[in-house]
Amino acid sequence: MTAMGFVEEELAHMWCELLKVTGVGLGSGFGALGGDDAAAGRLAARVDEELGARVAPAELLGADTLQGMAGLVREAMKRPPGAGDAPPEPSGPRPGPRGERPPLSFAQQRLWFMQQLDPGSTLYNVPTALRLRGALDRAALGRALNAVVARHEVLRTTYAAVSGRPHQVVEPPAPAPLPYTDLAGAPDATGRAERIAAEEAARVFDLAAAPPLAARLVKVAEDEHRLLVTFHHIAVDGASVEIFYRELGLLYGSAGAGLPAVAVQYADLAAWQRRELAGERLRRLVDHWRAALGVDPKAPDLPADRPRPASKSFRGAVATRALGPRLVREVREFGRRERATANMTYLAAFHALLAGWARAGEMTVGIPAAGRNRPETQDMVGCLINMVPVRARLDGNPGFRELLGRVRTAVLNASEHQDLPFDKLVEALVARRARDFMPVFRVMFSYLGERRAPVFAGLDECVLDLAGPQDTAKYDLSLYVEERGEGIALTLEYDTDLFGPDTPAALLAAFEQALEEAIAFPDKPVPDLAAVRSAGCGTERNTDLDR
Repeated sequence: MTAMGFVEEELAHMWCELLKVTGVGLGSGFGALGGDDAAAGRLAARVDEELGARVAPAELLGADTLQGMAGLVREAMKRPPGAGDAPPEPSGPRPGPRGERPPLSFAQQRLWFMQQLDPGSTLYNVPTALRLRGALDRAALGRALNAVVARHEVLRTTYAAVSGRPHQVVEPPAPAPLPYTDLAGAPDATGRAERIAAEEAARVFDLAAAPPLAARLVKVAEDEHRLLVTFHHIAVDGASVEIFYRELGLLYGSAGAGLPAVAVQYADLAAWQRRELAGERLRRLVDHWRAALGVDPKAPDLPADRPRPASKSFRGAVATRALGPRLVREVREFGRRERATANMTYLAAFHALLAGWARAGEMTVGIPAAGRNRPETQDMVGCLINMVPVRARLDGNPGFRELLGRVRTAVLNASEHQDLPFDKLVEALVARRARDFMPVFRVMFSYLGERRAPVFAGLDECVLDLAGPQDTAKYDLSLYVEERGEGIALTLEYDTDLFGPDTPAALLAAFEQALEEAIAFPDKPVPDLAAVRSAGCGTERNTDLDR
């Protein structure tokens, strides 16, 4: 057996930290352990910072095994500083002077603007519920909540505006209110707790006057509580919520004493983003997206059950379906053979299905980019997520194997150029006269790994519910593919102004069928797969697919 050298040991340590795994060996596969394009970006940043070697995330992901990656890193370490054509990446955010009126990040600015358009909206609320079973120490929970809010400035930031220009106002640490409702022994305690949760989820935030976090503790039975925390999206994304609850659990117990101080706050990131996204770096990012999407890209239209209304109401509903362990294993194995992640494989199938349904020769789908591709942002609470478009063409009648290769390339390129905020992309590429509320794409896809439950010392069970209200839709369609044990849970969120319930249910069934067929016949032209051919509900196939 080949022994590990210095580079292999360093990489193995990075894998363990990034992927939350143990026992990494030379033949271990990055994708098999849950590594995806976002994780590869974070790994590339650490390799650059800690080993002084610049290797593209796409190359690392392509190598896959620890031994293969180590070979790439060794070669990069031999190159003289500055060698290669790629311009150096900017250094990451650092603490520093912020000025009298610290700016919002580009993501925050959009969310702030949307809230001003409709001050009573709860569309950007992020409601969460943590079910706690066991002997809860209320005082310890309150202290832990105060400590987490004190650690992360963005959880105690309000947003003032001067002449219509918002800026951040970071409030000093103070006790976070934690109202308490005791329903133990009350009739229908569970039902009343659910109604309280719905009320908390529908809370309207005044971003100028109050922090973007509100918590309530509900006692349902002697050994059961529910911690309800509602955030505004201006302060968190999905990764931030997991960081919040992980730290809350650690600070509830003695393990919190080992938490390192937060070195870089979200306001530092926002100021850094404003400085970096200018000049030559901005031009390079815009040039990439212009080449990827073309000039004045249009959001592809899908055939809807009803005419598109003049204004978007954001009313929605969800359809669900489960994929069994056998198919999930086959999807993962097929992707591994093609050097693609499970994320990419499901996305390729979704692209194929949508293109068949729309009778289009290409399809653009928005995917969330975590925005955490730098070491400083790994444990940062804040809205770092950015939506990036992934366009896939079906010209030349590709088989699924070839389409997956195209999607893989598009995802990796999108990940490498995710630093351009979506609003800046639209501003640069889409003609003002052609803009609507959802330019570039109207369909979203998100792959979610299995969530780890937070740990609270001394409690028997902790279950985190992030589902939230299921009666809204930000896009025409949003497909969530979530790992659940050995299976996959599919959730298709849809705009009820456009679709009745039968269409999304049929699409999920067709998606499962498309996966089965694509893996069984990977070189059969995608338009000839039965699930893709029938997705248009009997409409004749557009010859654009055959060109």
